[in-house]
Amino acid sequence: MVPLSTISAEAPATPEADEARRAAGRELSRPIYHDHHDLWDRIWSWIREHFDASSMVPGVPAWVSTTIVVLVVATVIALLILLLTRFSSARRVSTTPSLSVLTDDRDAATLTRAADAASAQADFATAVVERFRAIIRSLDERGIIDEYPGMTALEAATLTHQALGEHRLVAPLLEAAHLFDAVLYGRVVSTRSQDQRMRELADQMATVAPPTGRALVGASAEDPGAQA
Repeated sequence: MVPLSTISAEAPATPEADEARRAAGRELSRPIYHDHHDLWDRIWSWIREHFDASSMVPGVPAWVSTTIVVLVVATVIALLILLLTRFSSARRVSTTPSLSVLTDDRDAATLTRAADAASAQADFATAVVERFRAIIRSLDERGIIDEYPGMTALEAATLTHQALGEHRLVAPLLEAAHLFDAVLYGRVVSTRSQDQRMRELADQMATVAPPTGRALVGASAEDPGAQA
């Protein structure tokens, strides 16, 4: 990242400087900064534009001042991210979300666009939830499962298992269903990597063809008035 290269350029080749670089490197290697690198880059660019990090701490060498500034800014950003994500999680829990995986009649394409928009805004919780809904809606639209009112994420994954048998994507879909529930109910704080995994699963599920020789599973299959 830019701050670490700045430190490396300014620091002399001494044991103390090497340790400072390692300390900054360890701090900046934490996943929280990589999941929110856009925020970090914007803040650091603003600081460099308005202040000279090498002289912000008086009475110390320039590389020491830069190291201290980087670590302080990194700590403040980490605290802000934790506070914001905890607040977001608390809001999701307080609204008591529906047990149903699909809560409206949006089609798969609309749900996918909502997930993409949320991801672009670094709202990974919404992105993960909406993209899983898009996966399930797409399965319903393609006749692989038959969605019914009140269907949960795990029930949707189970229906897909019944429809596809031991398909290689059944297990990842079940894991995604557990992640959907955990994110929706605020048990985990979603990350960029989780959003990416859900996106990859959606792309793979889009290539799954409706099964042949298997009865449709879901609402229609359970309809007592259906033909035998």
